[in-house]
Amino acid sequence: MNVIKAVAFMPNTPTLIGDMGVEHKDTIAALRSFGSEISGEIDAAVIMTPHFQTSGSFGIVASARLRQIFDYYGFPPSFYEVRYEPPGDPQLSEQIITMGKDAGIRIGQVSNWGLDHGAWSPLFHVFRNADVPIVPLSICPDLGYQAHVMLGRIMRSQSITNNLCVLSTGSLIHRLDLFQTGTDMTPPKALEYLNICISALGDGKWESIWNAPPDLIKAASPEGHNLPLRFIQGVVGDRFRARILANEIEFNAASLTTAVFEEA
Repeated sequence: MNVIKAVAFMPNTPTLIGDMGVEHKDTIAALRSFGSEISGEIDAAVIMTPHFQTSGSFGIVASARLRQIFDYYGFPPSFYEVRYEPPGDPQLSEQIITMGKDAGIRIGQVSNWGLDHGAWSPLFHVFRNADVPIVPLSICPDLGYQAHVMLGRIMRSQSITNNLCVLSTGSLIHRLDLFQTGTDMTPPKALEYLNICISALGDGKWESIWNAPPDLIKAASPEGHNLPLRFIQGVVGDRFRARILANEIEFNAASLTTAVFEEA
Protein backbone atom coordinates (compact mmCIF):
# COMPACT_ATOMS: atom_id res chain seq x y z
CA MET A 1 0.00 0.00 0.00
CA ASN A 2 0.95 3.61 -0.51
CA VAL A 3 2.13 4.94 2.84
CA ILE A 4 3.06 8.62 2.79
CA LYS A 5 5.08 9.10 5.94
CA ALA A 6 5.83 12.80 5.57
CA VAL A 7 4.89 15.80 3.42
CA ALA A 8 6.69 19.15 3.46
CA PHE A 9 7.20 22.40 1.58
CA MET A 10 10.65 23.92 1.92
CA PRO A 11 12.93 26.63 0.50
CA ASN A 12 15.60 25.96 -2.10
CA THR A 13 18.02 28.87 -1.98
CA PRO A 14 21.68 28.04 -2.70
CA THR A 15 22.63 29.98 0.43
CA LEU A 16 21.47 26.97 2.44
CA ILE A 17 24.76 25.31 1.48
CA GLY A 18 27.22 28.23 1.30
CA ASP A 19 28.23 31.55 2.79
CA MET A 20 26.97 34.72 1.11
CA GLY A 21 27.08 36.82 4.25
CA VAL A 22 23.62 35.70 5.35
CA GLU A 23 22.84 32.93 7.82
CA HIS A 24 19.71 30.80 7.85
CA LYS A 25 20.10 29.16 11.24
CA ASP A 26 16.36 28.70 11.83
CA THR A 27 15.76 27.21 8.39
CA ILE A 28 18.71 24.84 8.50
CA ALA A 29 17.73 23.74 12.01
CA ALA A 30 14.15 23.16 10.79
CA LEU A 31 15.25 21.08 7.80
CA ARG A 32 17.56 18.96 9.95
CA SER A 33 14.90 18.52 12.63
CA PHE A 34 12.41 17.37 9.99
CA GLY A 35 14.96 14.89 8.68
CA SER A 36 15.58 13.55 12.18
CA GLU A 37 11.82 13.11 12.75
CA ILE A 38 11.45 10.82 9.76
CA SER A 39 14.83 9.10 9.91
CA GLY A 40 14.54 5.38 9.34
CA GLU A 41 10.92 5.57 8.18
CA ILE A 42 11.43 6.55 4.54
CA ASP A 43 12.13 4.23 1.61
CA ALA A 44 12.21 7.02 -0.99
CA ALA A 45 11.36 10.68 -1.47
CA VAL A 46 9.55 12.34 -4.38
CA ILE A 47 10.38 16.01 -4.79
CA MET A 48 8.89 18.66 -7.09
CA THR A 49 11.12 21.64 -7.76
CA PRO A 50 10.32 24.77 -9.82
CA HIS A 51 13.86 24.70 -11.18
CA PHE A 52 12.91 21.57 -13.13
CA GLN A 53 10.36 22.80 -15.67
CA THR A 54 8.96 20.96 -18.67
CA SER A 55 6.35 21.70 -21.33
CA GLY A 56 3.58 19.46 -22.61
CA SER A 57 3.90 16.89 -19.83
CA PHE A 58 5.35 16.44 -16.38
CA GLY A 59 8.94 15.27 -16.34
CA ILE A 60 10.46 12.66 -14.07
CA VAL A 61 14.08 11.61 -13.63
CA ALA A 62 14.14 7.82 -13.51
CA SER A 63 17.87 7.10 -13.42
CA ALA A 64 19.44 4.92 -10.76
CA ARG A 65 22.11 7.52 -9.99
CA LEU A 66 21.15 11.20 -10.03
CA ARG A 67 23.45 13.76 -11.61
CA GLN A 68 23.95 16.79 -9.37
CA ILE A 69 23.19 20.00 -11.26
CA PHE A 70 24.65 23.37 -10.27
CA ASP A 71 21.96 25.45 -11.95
CA TYR A 72 23.06 28.81 -10.57
CA TYR A 73 25.82 31.25 -11.43
CA GLY A 74 27.90 34.02 -9.93
CA PHE A 75 28.41 32.40 -6.53
CA PRO A 76 31.73 31.89 -4.71
CA PRO A 77 33.73 28.75 -5.64
CA SER A 78 32.72 26.96 -2.44
CA PHE A 79 29.14 26.78 -3.70
CA TYR A 80 30.30 24.48 -6.51
CA GLU A 81 32.30 22.19 -4.25
CA VAL A 82 29.38 20.78 -2.27
CA ARG A 83 28.56 17.21 -3.28
CA TYR A 84 25.12 15.68 -2.87
CA GLU A 85 24.54 12.63 -5.04
CA PRO A 86 21.82 10.33 -3.65
CA PRO A 87 20.53 7.31 -5.57
CA GLY A 88 17.45 7.52 -7.76
CA ASP A 89 14.59 5.02 -7.83
CA PRO A 90 13.80 3.78 -11.36
CA GLN A 91 11.13 1.34 -10.15
CA LEU A 92 9.21 4.02 -8.25
CA SER A 93 9.56 6.38 -11.20
CA GLU A 94 8.00 3.80 -13.51
CA GLN A 95 5.14 3.29 -11.06
CA ILE A 96 4.43 7.01 -11.04
CA ILE A 97 4.51 7.17 -14.85
CA THR A 98 2.04 4.27 -15.03
CA MET A 99 -0.22 5.82 -12.40
CA GLY A 100 -0.23 9.09 -14.34
CA LYS A 101 -1.11 7.29 -17.58
CA ASP A 102 -3.99 5.48 -15.90
CA ALA A 103 -5.31 8.81 -14.59
CA GLY A 104 -4.82 10.69 -17.86
CA ILE A 105 -1.86 12.71 -16.54
CA ARG A 106 1.08 12.94 -18.93
CA ILE A 107 4.44 12.11 -17.32
CA GLY A 108 7.57 11.41 -19.35
CA GLN A 109 11.11 10.40 -18.49
CA VAL A 110 13.69 13.16 -18.80
CA SER A 111 17.23 11.95 -19.51
CA ASN A 112 19.02 15.31 -19.72
CA TRP A 113 18.28 16.39 -16.16
CA GLY A 114 19.21 15.25 -12.69
CA LEU A 115 18.98 16.76 -9.22
CA ASP A 116 18.96 20.56 -9.44
CA HIS A 117 19.70 22.87 -6.54
CA GLY A 118 15.97 23.42 -6.09
CA ALA A 119 15.96 19.88 -4.73
CA TRP A 120 19.43 19.15 -3.41
CA SER A 121 20.03 22.34 -1.41
CA PRO A 122 17.28 21.46 1.13
CA LEU A 123 17.82 17.68 0.81
CA PHE A 124 21.45 18.28 1.80
CA HIS A 125 20.08 19.02 5.28
CA VAL A 126 17.06 16.70 5.39
CA PHE A 127 18.74 13.45 4.34
CA ARG A 128 22.28 14.31 5.31
CA ASN A 129 23.84 10.97 4.37
CA ALA A 130 22.44 11.14 0.82
CA ASP A 131 21.26 7.55 1.23
CA VAL A 132 17.51 7.99 0.63
CA PRO A 133 16.53 7.38 -3.04
CA ILE A 134 15.14 10.52 -4.66
CA VAL A 135 12.69 10.90 -7.56
CA PRO A 136 12.67 14.45 -9.03
CA LEU A 137 9.45 15.74 -10.60
CA SER A 138 9.07 18.83 -12.75
CA ILE A 139 6.45 21.52 -12.75
CA CYS A 140 4.58 21.92 -16.05
CA PRO A 141 2.91 25.33 -16.38
CA ASP A 142 1.38 24.26 -19.71
CA LEU A 143 -0.87 21.77 -17.92
CA GLY A 144 -2.30 24.27 -15.46
CA TYR A 145 -2.66 24.21 -11.70
CA GLN A 146 -5.37 21.53 -11.61
CA ALA A 147 -3.05 18.98 -13.21
CA HIS A 148 -0.56 19.58 -10.39
CA VAL A 149 -3.31 18.98 -7.84
CA MET A 150 -4.30 15.79 -9.68
CA LEU A 151 -0.70 14.56 -9.72
CA GLY A 152 -0.59 15.08 -5.97
CA ARG A 153 -3.83 13.14 -5.57
CA ILE A 154 -2.33 10.27 -7.52
CA MET A 155 0.56 10.16 -5.09
CA ARG A 156 -1.91 9.98 -2.21
CA SER A 157 -4.44 7.51 -3.57
CA GLN A 158 -2.63 4.96 -5.68
CA SER A 159 -0.75 1.86 -4.59
CA ILE A 160 2.99 2.34 -4.23
CA THR A 161 5.23 -0.22 -2.57
CA ASN A 162 7.24 2.37 -0.66
CA ASN A 163 7.06 4.41 2.50
CA LEU A 164 7.27 7.82 0.89
CA CYS A 165 8.29 11.33 1.76
CA VAL A 166 6.65 13.80 -0.64
CA LEU A 167 8.27 17.21 -0.90
CA SER A 168 8.09 20.37 -2.93
CA THR A 169 10.24 23.47 -2.86
CA GLY A 170 9.94 27.15 -3.59
CA SER A 171 9.50 30.59 -2.08
CA LEU A 172 6.17 32.26 -1.36
CA ILE A 173 7.98 35.57 -1.90
CA HIS A 174 10.40 35.28 -4.81
CA ARG A 175 11.49 38.74 -5.93
CA LEU A 176 14.83 38.08 -7.59
CA ASP A 177 14.64 41.53 -9.16
CA LEU A 178 14.99 42.98 -5.65
CA PHE A 179 17.80 40.57 -4.86
CA GLN A 180 19.71 41.71 -7.94
CA THR A 181 19.23 45.44 -7.38
CA GLY A 182 19.32 45.38 -3.59
CA THR A 183 16.53 46.62 -1.35
CA ASP A 184 16.28 47.96 2.18
CA MET A 185 12.92 46.36 2.88
CA THR A 186 10.59 43.64 1.71
CA PRO A 187 7.61 45.19 -0.13
CA PRO A 188 4.73 45.52 2.37
CA LYS A 189 2.26 43.89 -0.02
CA ALA A 190 4.57 40.91 -0.44
CA LEU A 191 4.74 40.54 3.34
CA GLU A 192 0.95 40.80 3.50
CA TYR A 193 0.69 37.96 0.99
CA LEU A 194 3.20 35.89 2.98
CA ASN A 195 1.18 36.41 6.16
CA ILE A 196 -2.00 35.32 4.37
CA CYS A 197 -0.23 32.13 3.25
CA ILE A 198 1.19 31.37 6.70
CA SER A 199 -2.22 31.80 8.33
CA ALA A 200 -3.95 29.76 5.65
CA LEU A 201 -1.50 26.88 5.91
CA GLY A 202 -1.83 26.81 9.69
CA ASP A 203 -5.63 26.86 9.44
CA GLY A 204 -5.83 24.30 6.62
CA LYS A 205 -7.45 26.70 4.15
CA TRP A 206 -6.00 26.42 0.65
CA GLU A 207 -8.55 28.79 -0.89
CA SER A 208 -7.30 31.69 1.20
CA ILE A 209 -4.00 31.37 -0.67
CA TRP A 210 -5.46 30.87 -4.13
CA ASN A 211 -7.94 33.75 -3.64
CA ALA A 212 -5.45 36.27 -2.28
CA PRO A 213 -5.77 39.74 -3.87
CA PRO A 214 -3.99 39.87 -7.24
CA ASP A 215 -1.91 42.91 -6.29
CA LEU A 216 -0.50 41.02 -3.29
CA ILE A 217 0.30 37.98 -5.41
CA LYS A 218 2.05 40.20 -7.95
CA ALA A 219 4.07 41.88 -5.21
CA ALA A 220 5.21 38.51 -3.83
CA SER A 221 5.68 36.74 -7.19
CA PRO A 222 5.59 33.22 -5.67
CA GLU A 223 8.13 30.89 -7.23
CA GLY A 224 6.83 28.58 -9.92
CA HIS A 225 3.43 30.32 -9.71
CA ASN A 226 2.85 28.21 -6.58
CA LEU A 227 2.55 25.05 -8.70
CA PRO A 228 4.73 23.07 -6.25
CA LEU A 229 2.29 24.07 -3.50
CA ARG A 230 -0.65 23.00 -5.68
CA PHE A 231 1.02 19.59 -5.90
CA ILE A 232 1.17 19.46 -2.11
CA GLN A 233 -2.52 20.37 -1.98
CA GLY A 234 -3.27 17.24 -3.99
CA VAL A 235 -1.10 15.10 -1.75
CA VAL A 236 -2.62 16.17 1.57
CA GLY A 237 -6.17 17.05 0.50
CA ASP A 238 -8.35 19.48 2.43
CA ARG A 239 -8.07 17.97 5.92
CA PHE A 240 -4.66 19.19 6.97
CA ARG A 241 -2.79 21.56 9.19
CA ALA A 242 0.67 22.85 8.46
CA ARG A 243 3.34 23.20 11.13
CA ILE A 244 5.52 26.17 10.24
CA LEU A 245 9.04 25.20 11.29
CA ALA A 246 10.80 28.33 10.04
CA ASN A 247 9.92 31.48 8.13
CA GLU A 248 13.06 33.51 7.46
CA ILE A 249 13.47 36.08 4.68
CA GLU A 250 16.60 36.41 2.58
CA PHE A 251 17.96 39.79 1.42
CA ASN A 252 14.44 41.23 1.86
CA ALA A 253 13.60 39.53 -1.43
CA ALA A 254 12.80 35.83 -0.88
CA SER A 255 10.97 33.92 1.84
CA LEU A 256 12.31 30.66 3.25
CA THR A 257 9.11 29.18 4.64
CA THR A 258 9.49 25.59 5.86
CA ALA A 259 6.20 23.78 6.53
CA VAL A 260 5.34 20.20 7.47
CA PHE A 261 1.83 19.00 6.64
CA GLU A 262 -0.16 16.79 8.97
CA GLU A 263 -3.68 15.35 8.87
CA ALA A 264 -6.15 17.53 10.76
